Amino acid sequence: MKIYLAVLKDKVNLEEFKKDLKEKKINFLDYYKTLGIVKLQSEKKISEKDVEEFCESIEEEKDNLTI
Repeated sequence: MKIYLAVLKDKVNLEEFKKDLKEKKINFLDYYKTLGIVKLQSEKKISEKDVEEFCESIEEEKDNLTI
């Protein structure tokens, strides 16, 4: 399974987003409220088109995250 990080749009209804993800067979793993980022998991590749209604961008998680 692949892990993705997505930046939520302003004023997104989280419950509606979770329902939409469930229909697309995408698992909601975590929500980083301060950053406005969600962590998702899926067997299939998730594209920006899959989450464009709720997210500004999405990217596959990498092991090279630095601050």
